[in-house]
Amino acid sequence: MKALHIRQDRSRLLQEDPLPPAPGPDEVLVRMAYASICGYEILILRGQAAIPPNGVMGHEGSGVVAAVGSSVTELRPGDPVAILPYLSCGLCDACRSNRSEYCINAAQTVSLMQEYVLLDRRQAFRLPENLTLKAACLIEPLMMAMHAVRKARLSYGSNVLLLGCGAMGQIILKLVREHPVGKIVVVEPDAAKRETALRFGADVALSPLAGNVVSETLMLTGGFGYDAVLEISGDRESARRAFQLVARGGSVVYFGLYGMDFLLEVNLMSLYWKDATLSAVAVPSGCFPDALRMAPRLKLEEVITGLYPFERGVEAYQEKARGGHAKVMLEFSKEGCV
Repeated sequence: MKALHIRQDRSRLLQEDPLPPAPGPDEVLVRMAYASICGYEILILRGQAAIPPNGVMGHEGSGVVAAVGSSVTELRPGDPVAILPYLSCGLCDACRSNRSEYCINAAQTVSLMQEYVLLDRRQAFRLPENLTLKAACLIEPLMMAMHAVRKARLSYGSNVLLLGCGAMGQIILKLVREHPVGKIVVVEPDAAKRETALRFGADVALSPLAGNVVSETLMLTGGFGYDAVLEISGDRESARRAFQLVARGGSVVYFGLYGMDFLLEVNLMSLYWKDATLSAVAVPSGCFPDALRMAPRLKLEEVITGLYPFERGVEAYQEKARGGHAKVMLEFSKEGCV
């Protein structure tokens, strides 16, 4: 089978790998249908994050069950599934307290940029009838976005600021729009993404490159700031700016990827006065079923701006790294190789 690898020098190549073995009693073999590129993988390509142990990329994907183990009764060959690439241990205090997102032993156990994957049965989720395989590829990022929005503590009439409106910003915007909030403002340098933000329900979309974006953004709230600020861009200057824009008693959620060496300075006296909450987002694997139920109403396919055949995966990563796209997705051949 074909698999997309990254070498130690950060170059990519499509190569032939052995097929996975037949599934064990509690395992499921899945033929991949779609896999999408995460911003974290762009950090890997730039040398700002670690290469996966097996060298294979990918943790967002969907597929079709090819075979099941002898103990698996909830799935059968031909079922479309969304894939949760992580597993928690089930034994640590966090897992036993029903907080698996804080499992101290959690790990990504499978890489999805390959034609077939062998999963623990707990990692394969059959799709509802009203969800496509293409949309199901985005359940993992939707799960992350839902966790971020929960941490933003939205309430009736909240003014919300999104810093960045790439793929994750667009998904978060769709989720925020589901809440009875007040004004939604987006700050995004790319003109096409600003237009998308307005189409997806933002009230105002500003460029950080024109004028004094802090003053202009604050003026939209009468100078009081925003009840919820979600920093999604991964831009370090934007990360520093986020705290300036939060209202007293508000929340700042850091969702973007800033590299392993970025240190954020916070004026604690300002934090005391604002009585604001600063938080970040871990991998909330326990939210996957919630995301699967939420997905059909969000039209997730709208955030896909690039669709490439898997054989052109190296080119797809190059295109994503240029920064113009929201979500770039790879489509696997529908012809099986077993």
